[in-house]
Amino acid sequence: MKTILVTGGAGYIGSHTVIRLINNGYRVIVADDLSTGSKEAVDKRAKFYECDIYNKKELSNILSNERIDGILHCAGKIVVAESIDNPLKYFENNVVGLKNVLDVLVDFNIKNIIFSSTASVYGNNAFNVKATEDTLTAPTNPYAESKLIGERMIMWTAKKHNLNYVIFRYFNVAGAMIDASNGLRTKNPTHLIPSINSVALGKKDKLEIFGDDYDTLDGTCIRDFIHVNDLAKAHQFGFDYLFKNGSSDIFNLGSEKGYSVKNVYYESVKLLKTDIPVVYSKRREGDPDCVLANISKVKEILHWEPEFNLEDIILSDFNWRKKLLCLN
Repeated sequence: MKTILVTGGAGYIGSHTVIRLINNGYRVIVADDLSTGSKEAVDKRAKFYECDIYNKKELSNILSNERIDGILHCAGKIVVAESIDNPLKYFENNVVGLKNVLDVLVDFNIKNIIFSSTASVYGNNAFNVKATEDTLTAPTNPYAESKLIGERMIMWTAKKHNLNYVIFRYFNVAGAMIDASNGLRTKNPTHLIPSINSVALGKKDKLEIFGDDYDTLDGTCIRDFIHVNDLAKAHQFGFDYLFKNGSSDIFNLGSEKGYSVKNVYYESVKLLKTDIPVVYSKRREGDPDCVLANISKVKEILHWEPEFNLEDIILSDFNWRKKLLCLN
């Protein structure tokens, strides 16, 4: 049985992926400092270490105690607006944190890593086209820039130390476990679908839409949404691929379907059968007009494709938030 270390495994994407990996025959070790993650999100079948990955000694202690076959690096900061306000914080967390992971990976001769990157690396070069992995990268914010630096760090380290990697460029991740057993636990979510559902459930007064003057049909930016369970499946397929000696590569993870912010808003109102007050504000700095995925490469090489649609994403997140209200 192969053992995977998941950094940030108590967070949103990490915790869903931990469940998927365990259910498909992997042993999982979770390292998380719980600064944004939740211990309750970690599957009880996983072994948990409260660890700050920016402390190389703490990270090394885990690898001294455990035999690790691969690392999934999910830990990091992800809020675009925050990265604009505090770019150095993002480079410290996302670049220095990854450096420490790569240092110990080399020190302990671990040869396999999957890295959580972002479609934001394409900037506006995915406007009116579906970005392939060869689309020119042009980050429009420090968050995306920090992830692109991370990709390059991995590539150069792999070349020098004979590592195998899969880099996943996530498009817009949303949704929750279909049985409402896990989901995004952030108290004040900034992402679109959790924000819509929070208003529908009375946790927020109104939905704030940032910008209606984008170069799109309805003036709001267009995004490609992917269910978190589909993302988790891709990570499992990625490790299956690496352990079968697959070549290092970069893959887009999206749905190939673009929805504007207004599209998602009106679909949510229809599905939830409730009024959702909305207010328009000026656009956020660093947000591209349109980001769409071409996923032909991941379909061909990893034999992965998404199972869940936008309706599944909206309703699963709504049911998760409704459950949280009942628990609290």
